[in-house]
Amino acid sequence: MATPVSPTLRDVANAAGVAVSTVSYALNGKGRVDAATRARVQEVADRLGYRANRSAQNLRSGRTATLGLMLPAPDQLSSAEYLNFDWYGRVATAATQAAFHADHSLLLLPSMKDPNGLRRIEMDGVLVVDPMVDDPRVEVLQKIGIPSVAVGPGQSGQFGYSTSPDLVSTTETLLNHLAERGARDIFVLTPGMHSEWTRATTFAYFEWCRARGVAPRTSEELTSFPGASTVGGLIGAAYAATREALDSSTPPDAILSLILGCAPAAARAALDLGLSIPGDVLIAQDSDEPALLVSQPPITAFDFFPQEQAAAAVDALLALVNGDEPPVQSYTRSELRVRASTAHSLTP
Repeated sequence: MATPVSPTLRDVANAAGVAVSTVSYALNGKGRVDAATRARVQEVADRLGYRANRSAQNLRSGRTATLGLMLPAPDQLSSAEYLNFDWYGRVATAATQAAFHADHSLLLLPSMKDPNGLRRIEMDGVLVVDPMVDDPRVEVLQKIGIPSVAVGPGQSGQFGYSTSPDLVSTTETLLNHLAERGARDIFVLTPGMHSEWTRATTFAYFEWCRARGVAPRTSEELTSFPGASTVGGLIGAAYAATREALDSSTPPDAILSLILGCAPAAARAALDLGLSIPGDVLIAQDSDEPALLVSQPPITAFDFFPQEQAAAAVDALLALVNGDEPPVQSYTRSELRVRASTAHSLTP
C-alpha cells in the first residue's frame, strides 16, 4: 500500500487560488494578507491536512522551537524543597501546555554546574524553577548566554524576567490576618534561607515584627534538626518544634509555617496538647497545597496559582527569544484562602 503524500504549500495555493507566497504569509501571520484571504487559506490548509515543515522553518529562523525547564539539582534540595514537588509538578504541566499552544516543545533538563553539558542541547531559552540562594544554575546559563526566566522570585540581574507573587505583601497580609484574629505572639516555622522564596518570606516576617516593635519568634532551622534530612523527619521536626513552643512557659497564640507540608504537623501538635484550633491557637501556612484542605481543621493559606506563574514565564521567555520586550514586570495573582484554622478570633 502506497504511503499517502503530504500536501505541500503549492497544493494549498492551487486549491485556494492564490500564490505560494500568499499561503506562506497567511499561515505564518506575516506579510500584508487581508483577513478574508488569510481565513480562506487556513480553511483550505485544514481541509487538505497541510502541516508546516517545522524543521525547515527552524533552519530558516535559526531557532529550535524548544524551551528548557530546569528544576533545582538534587544536591541543592533540602528536605523542605522536596516537599515542593507538588508545586514543581503543577508548574511543569502548565509550562508544557503554554509552550505547546505556542508551537514549542518543553524539555525537562538536568540541573548542571558545567555549561558544556547544556551547550550540547539545542534550545532557545530556559525556565529556571524555584531559584535558590547562590544558585549555580544562574552562572551556567549566563556563561551560555541563553535567555532565561525565573519561575519564582529571582535576584535582580540574574534572569531576563521572573514571575512571582508579591511575597512581601502576601506575608504581611497573612500576618495581619492573624493579628486581626487576636494573635499577639506569632511563632514561625522556617526551613532556613535556602531558596529565594523562603528568604523573601522570612525577611518580610522580620520587617513586619520590626515595624510593630515586637520580637520575632522563629523555630531553629528545621532542616538542621536530627533526622530532618528526610521529608518524614522534617515533618516530625515541625511537630516537635511546635509542641515545644506551645508547651513552654510563654506559648505563642499563632503558628505560621513557611514550609509546605508542615502546618498540618503543627496542628497535630496543638491538638495533642489538648488545645483547640482556632480557640486557643491559630494555624496558617504561607503557601496553599491540597493537604491543607483535608487537615483537621482545614488550614488557612495563600493560593499562589503556580499554573499562572508558569504560563506567564513561558510568555516572557518567548518574548525574549523573539527579541521583543517581555511584559512589564508585575506580580502574579495571589488570594488568601481563609479556612477553619483561623475562621474566628482566639477565645479571650
